[in-house]
Amino acid sequence: MLETLIRRDSVIRSGGDSSAIERDARRGLLRRVAPGAYVPTPVWQALTAAERHVIRVHAVVPRFGDEVVVSHESALALRGFPLLGDWPERVHVIDPRRHRDKVGPWAHQHAGPVVGDEVDVVDGLRVAVPRQAAVDAVRRHDLAGGAVILDHGLRTGAFSRAELEAVAARRPGVPGSRRAAAAIAFADARADSPGESLSRAVIHLAGLSKPELQARFPRGGSLVGIVDFWWPECGVIGEFDGEVKYRDAGPRRGRTPEQVVIDEKRREDALRSLSGVRAVVRWSWADALRKDPLVAALRRAGVR
Repeated sequence: MLETLIRRDSVIRSGGDSSAIERDARRGLLRRVAPGAYVPTPVWQALTAAERHVIRVHAVVPRFGDEVVVSHESALALRGFPLLGDWPERVHVIDPRRHRDKVGPWAHQHAGPVVGDEVDVVDGLRVAVPRQAAVDAVRRHDLAGGAVILDHGLRTGAFSRAELEAVAARRPGVPGSRRAAAAIAFADARADSPGESLSRAVIHLAGLSKPELQARFPRGGSLVGIVDFWWPECGVIGEFDGEVKYRDAGPRRGRTPEQVVIDEKRREDALRSLSGVRAVVRWSWADALRKDPLVAALRRAGVR
């Protein structure tokens, strides 16, 4: 992906024709991603939103010199973290030379010190370590957005809750500190996907009772399934129904999308037949994002 990034200054140094780059950009063959930096338009169109942000990071950051550190959501993008909502248009960096933030068309330069052990090198760039980048990012997000970031980091072992708390404690009075503290307390490594993290936040903010996560059925004997959410007091199973299991080849493990649907139906029937299970509620990304359909479905099933 990064090999597709075309820098005008590199073309000039190698004796190439920089005017051809501008000509191709005007013709729509190249996409300008930063001053003097371009990507072939077909390549750009094929990239995910996260991959586009990674390209922007590599296009923008070298212009600021070696002292800046990639931070916030930009650092998380380089490490493959998920994000709820759109990736930022601007690249985020911490610049220790600045006394106040500067927001430009291509970058948000955050003023502040850079601690040596809080920086790694990723693909040749100085990047804030995951715990620092995550805390900085969740200060800017609501509980659902914070849960998506922090659940992923805890699940993958990128950081521990204690490490997050230590980072947050170093700057207790900065804007967003309360949001970060709430997200850190709420984060749970057992959430298995961004959709489950979003769903957890919706359930919590609606005032519904706290479910068990990744509950095994039955408790003993041959495994029927591990479910996303379980409310034992009312016998309700909750399943976030992400499209990836039907669309992507990896989760399908050689099965057709149709066979995945059949297998899911058989699994659900088996779960419903178990003692103590009164209902199985399924919901989609759209339901969780709209919130009300998810909450209403759970309440109809008896979750209070």
